[in-house]
Amino acid sequence: MHHWLNKQSTTKIPLAAFPHLRKICKSGFIVDSKGNNSYLIHPERMAVSTLYISGGRSLLVTPETSFLANKYVKMHQPGFRHERVVIDGYGHSDLLIGEESCKEVFPHILSHIRLSEEGENVVRISEGKKYSKEALDWTADPYQGYGGSQSCWFSPLIVVVLLVFFLVFLLSFI
Repeated sequence: MHHWLNKQSTTKIPLAAFPHLRKICKSGFIVDSKGNNSYLIHPERMAVSTLYISGGRSLLVTPETSFLANKYVKMHQPGFRHERVVIDGYGHSDLLIGEESCKEVFPHILSHIRLSEEGENVVRISEGKKYSKEALDWTADPYQGYGGSQSCWFSPLIVVVLLVFFLVFLLSFI
């Protein structure tokens, strides 16, 4: 990844996806190119094992986002393996291009691929059981397991304190 970024794509950054990403961000969920919710309304089409990896310090795609996505597919596709990993100390892009991502992130990806290749991507469930208890447990703390919400380097208290200092600074000039 580093070789590709440094040697081959230094001046060739693909920007074509940004208008679509803007539509997604403005709507608050995944939309198609016309801005329609055409993906999440068909969970039956997601009959595949999934692996969600989040950075513990990501501001763009938060760990809560991967928590909710994982619970959604577990609820609608309980017969497949759905896993979620939060890598503490990593931001959004760090997951792929971080200095230690080859040691801390890629083993999770390789393990998931290996399980799929070995045919262990399907979870056996008993007949008549539509949803598992774990999939329906929406009350679990999405920040549990990687230091809680205090592991975020940008807490609301810091924002308030900085805002007060900024206002005092502005008022000192008036």
